[in-house]
Amino acid sequence: MEISRLPSIEKRPFATVEDPSEAIVLTTEPAWECARAISINPRQRISIHGNTQADMEAIAEACEGEVVYGIGGGLAIDTAKLVAAANNLPLIALPTVLSTDAFLTDATGVREAGCVRYLPTKTPDTVIVDMEVLCNAPASMRASGAADVLSIATAMWEWQEAEKLGENRADERVTRQAVDIGDALLQTLLDNARDIGSGTPEGLTCLFELLCMEVQLCNLCGHSRLEEGSEHYFTYALENRLTVPVLHGELVGLGILLMAVLQSQPWLQYRHALECLQINYRPTAVSPDAIAETLTHLSAYVTQHQLPYTVASTLRITPEIAERTIQTVLD
Repeated sequence: MEISRLPSIEKRPFATVEDPSEAIVLTTEPAWECARAISINPRQRISIHGNTQADMEAIAEACEGEVVYGIGGGLAIDTAKLVAAANNLPLIALPTVLSTDAFLTDATGVREAGCVRYLPTKTPDTVIVDMEVLCNAPASMRASGAADVLSIATAMWEWQEAEKLGENRADERVTRQAVDIGDALLQTLLDNARDIGSGTPEGLTCLFELLCMEVQLCNLCGHSRLEEGSEHYFTYALENRLTVPVLHGELVGLGILLMAVLQSQPWLQYRHALECLQINYRPTAVSPDAIAETLTHLSAYVTQHQLPYTVASTLRITPEIAERTIQTVLD
C-alpha cells in the first residue's frame, strides 16, 4: 500500500516568492489581486471558472510552461493539480483562503452527471502559506474549510454504523486509532471555533494544522470515509437545484446539521461551532423547498451514484421528516 504524502509547506509572505521559470498560473481575479506581490514570470495566466473534467482538460491541453502555479481556493488549485499532472510539471500552490483542503490532496474533484468524482492527479510539490493573506480573507470565506473538519462529526458516525452493519469494504474497515484521532481533531475544532472564525493568526494556524492532520489521516486510512458522508452527498445533490454558486463550506455546514439531527446526534454543538466559525449555514440562495426536495430524494441519489453507506442509504426521508428536520435546524 502506497500512502499519499502531504506537500512541502513553506510559511512565508508571498512577496518573498521569486521564480524566473515560465509559469502557467491558474487563478481567479480576486485571488490574483491577493498574490500580486509574488515575483514570477507568467507565460500564461488563466482565470478558472469551469469545474468539469472537460473544462480542466481543455485548459491542460492549451498550457505551455515550465511550472504550474495554483493561486486561490479549491477550484483554482484543483485545476492546477490536473494541469500539472497532465503535463508532468512541478506544481506550487498558494492558497489565498482556507475554503477547502484541496491544496493538500492528490486528487481533483470534478462535477459530472450531477455528482462529484475525484480524479487522481498530484499533490502540490510545494504549498506557500502567507498567514497575513489568509487572515485578511473575507470573513464569510476565510474559515469555510473548517466544514471539512466539522464533517467528521457526521461522516465518522456513519462509517462506524456501516461497520456494525457489515457495509464497509475490506479496505475501508474502521480502526480504533483512526476514530480516536478523528475525535481529537473534531474536538480541537470545537474548542477553537471562535478564534478560527475571528481570523486571528492563532485561529487560522489551528485550522491550517487541522486540515493537514485531517488529510494525512485520510491518507493513512486510504479513503475519506471519516470526513465525507451524507453531509457531502447532500451538498452534491443540492448543488443541482441551485441557480447561483454557494460556498462549499456553507452547504456542507447545513448538511452536517441536517444529518446530525437524522442521526439523533447532539447537533446543537455543531450549530454553535458554525456560528463561531462565521460559516453561514442558511445561505439566502438556498430555498427551504430545495432543501426539502434534496432530502426526500437523497436515498435515490445515493443509490443512483453508488455512494458508500450513509444514513440516507437506509432511512426513507418522507416530506414530513424533511420538513420537521429543516424546522429543527433553521427555526
